[in-house]
Amino acid sequence: MRSDLVRRDDAVLWHPCTQMRDHAAFPPLEIVAAQGGWLTLSDGRRIFDAISSWWCKSLGHGHPKLTAALVAQSERFEHVILANTTNDQVVTFCERLLSAANGLPATFWGADAPRGRQPGHFGKVFFADNGSTAVEVALKLALQAQAQRGYSKRTRFAAFQHGYHGETIGALSVGDCGLYKDTFAPLLFPCTQLGPLPYRSGPEDPRWMDASPEWPVIQAQLDAEADTLAAIIYEPVLQGAGGMLLYSPDLLRRLRAWADAHNVLLIADEIAAGMGRCGTMLASHLAGPGVLPDLAVLSKGLTGGFLPLATVLTTDALYDTFLAEWRERRAFLHSNTYAGNALAVAVAIAALDVYASEDILGHVARTGPLLRQGLSDLARTQRSFGNVRGIGMMAATDLRLPDGGTLDPAARTGWQVYRAAIDRGALLRPLGDTSYLFPPLTTTGDEINGVVNVLLQSVTQVLSPGTT
Repeated sequence: MRSDLVRRDDAVLWHPCTQMRDHAAFPPLEIVAAQGGWLTLSDGRRIFDAISSWWCKSLGHGHPKLTAALVAQSERFEHVILANTTNDQVVTFCERLLSAANGLPATFWGADAPRGRQPGHFGKVFFADNGSTAVEVALKLALQAQAQRGYSKRTRFAAFQHGYHGETIGALSVGDCGLYKDTFAPLLFPCTQLGPLPYRSGPEDPRWMDASPEWPVIQAQLDAEADTLAAIIYEPVLQGAGGMLLYSPDLLRRLRAWADAHNVLLIADEIAAGMGRCGTMLASHLAGPGVLPDLAVLSKGLTGGFLPLATVLTTDALYDTFLAEWRERRAFLHSNTYAGNALAVAVAIAALDVYASEDILGHVARTGPLLRQGLSDLARTQRSFGNVRGIGMMAATDLRLPDGGTLDPAARTGWQVYRAAIDRGALLRPLGDTSYLFPPLTTTGDEINGVVNVLLQSVTQVLSPGTT
């Protein structure tokens, strides 16, 4: 029987990324509370949020330090236009975020960090209010910077095959997920999709730091457009919506060298992969020193998933191309109403405090490998699990038939597993027939073991119902 709330929901609410007809068989979950990694439903059931509520709840739900920061800031002021105003919170956040992005120790970006900017690769922070918009900001910055550096022919972009960068028009244009973009082809600008990429299973893969076999083909694609590219955009190391795919960080080292030689800018979309998800504050850090991009986009875990906030980090060299007298029309005139929202910034500062004081990166290093280990153990005995990969606090597997054969996408096996997992106490929203685990970075070993077991039972129920 459908509840009164679900009936009211059906009458007024259009849910994101949803075929609404599915609600007839699988009505939306009624959430009444959330704490840590757990959601509480109106019927009293507790569901483990194994996907961090679309990858943003890096510190879990309801972290008390983030809540306290939000309340305290609300008693001062909640939002003021950021154009030509400033406040201590937003400046402090920029200082500390730059230190974290520049790879400095936590003493430079935690609660006791020294005031003032520290030396490093990134020098400026530009605010947006969500990830897709921040990607648009980065694309516009790159295009305008190239024009103002005298490279007026550099108007094209390249991106990685299977990449995803958001749902706005520019972000869709540089993405490579047909499910989301094909309908809107008449609105999109052309973008070169680079590949095939050097996909690997994770840091334990012997080829993890070697992209040499795949590089010549990618380099040839780049060389063919070397004179017209403004920038190359990519998700560093971890590609999210494209299938939770991992590629060798060595590709970023080679890409950085090529871009430097050809005056092309690099844009790293760290929205899903950054803020500790891959075990480092930026996934770009996995490529080693000297391989940071010209622009880095952050969102999702920036506030621990409490409030929308996004930033684009840039180098001083790029920033300097916009400095001039007003009459020269070199200013960057992009704006978002809620850029630098004081409530979101206060929570983001508290999130950095927690990352440092609770040693979140250390916890990910110690506990995250259990995710991949758990899926690897399943794959050793169950042919329904294939192509296991993982890094940091993320692991994924492609579902197969019980005999190892390929699933029919029309059967929506992943969606059926999603439904079965809800009944067993875990939120596992799939990417087609790719099942992935993307829990809060604070997840415990026991919680990991529990959600891996839920996945096994759910897949078994869907693919081998007679054995459950």
